[in-house]
Amino acid sequence: MQNFDFKTASVIYVISNFCIASLLAVAFADSRARGARLWIAGLFTLIVSTPFFALRDVIPPGVAIVLGNGLFALGWSFFQASFDAFYGDRRPSWQRVLPILLAMVLAGGLLEAVKVRTLLLCLLFAFQSLAIAGTIVARRREFRLRVIGILASGYVLAAVSFMVRGLSVFFAPSANPDPFAPGVTQDIAMVLSVPSLVACTFGFVLLHRERVENEVRLLADIDPLTGLQNRRGFETAFAKELRDAADSGSWTSLALVDIDHFKTVNDCHGHARGDEALRTLARIVSRELRGGDLVARIGGDEFCVLLSRTPPLRAGSVAERLRRAVASHDWTSLGLTQRLTVTIGLSSHKGGETDDGEDFMRLADMALLTAKDMARDMVLHADQLTGRTAEVRT
Repeated sequence: MQNFDFKTASVIYVISNFCIASLLAVAFADSRARGARLWIAGLFTLIVSTPFFALRDVIPPGVAIVLGNGLFALGWSFFQASFDAFYGDRRPSWQRVLPILLAMVLAGGLLEAVKVRTLLLCLLFAFQSLAIAGTIVARRREFRLRVIGILASGYVLAAVSFMVRGLSVFFAPSANPDPFAPGVTQDIAMVLSVPSLVACTFGFVLLHRERVENEVRLLADIDPLTGLQNRRGFETAFAKELRDAADSGSWTSLALVDIDHFKTVNDCHGHARGDEALRTLARIVSRELRGGDLVARIGGDEFCVLLSRTPPLRAGSVAERLRRAVASHDWTSLGLTQRLTVTIGLSSHKGGETDDGEDFMRLADMALLTAKDMARDMVLHADQLTGRTAEVRT
């Protein structure tokens, strides 16, 4: 079987990279995918570097080797920068520039020492690719494991191909071997580079696709006006909280918060002012809660607060604090002629009991409706309606 000569391998490598880079450039042309342009720039830089290696007999060897290796290192620095941009990591610029300068220094300083030069440069490129694989694996909990596996394996394969070439040249019987001479090593490096390129590209696309899916899913659970969870997001969190409470046997409390006479605000001041009032209320409620609690906007002027590991008495204290915070806020700063108040209906559930989520929510809603009929601007716990001991301050 005839071995690949380097010029043939270079043509295949350039064409493959060009096709992939062009397709990705078109695919990401109208998107805001973080790091995509840097990754595509890395592919094009590797393409530009290849002719310097393949045409060493045409270009002066010193120029070809120094520029070729410098550009090759630049391409891998682009790949590293693309993942830093994707993950939002802040890496000092010198960490990206250093491999490029080091590649050019090694290539120029060891021009006549082929074995040492090739081994050190291959080690450098292998280190760059493994560093990228490490960056990817370090964020494995944020994405599907198979996506991380595909992407990281592509860069690991690239590192292996570099080491195969470097070691084969270093241990070659010739005193001045050609790193790109046809042979078994050339074939192995070529065989490894193809799946490496495919895995890196496929994994790169899957990673961005998963990021988009996560962002779309997040947007579907967020109320665009207040930035809080919407009803869909709340229901998901509510179901999880009930499962956790059932496992631990802990209390969970639910507070339904309704703005008193909010229709008057919209009628007298307009919907724009009403929207600003809703955003302000969302900030007030969020500020008064603990880190593990959740507040969501589940209706026009109705909010829901999920209090994890909170028994009835503690829930009453939290709800009363929320009510007072809203009532004491300077609503005239928004141009309102009167202060806003809220009515809060509470219910509490201890994990392991037979009440399900619907009963839990129904009791809180019943307490809210009763409080609105009674006086408004108050807190009422469902226990007061069911004949159990009232454990709430109003």
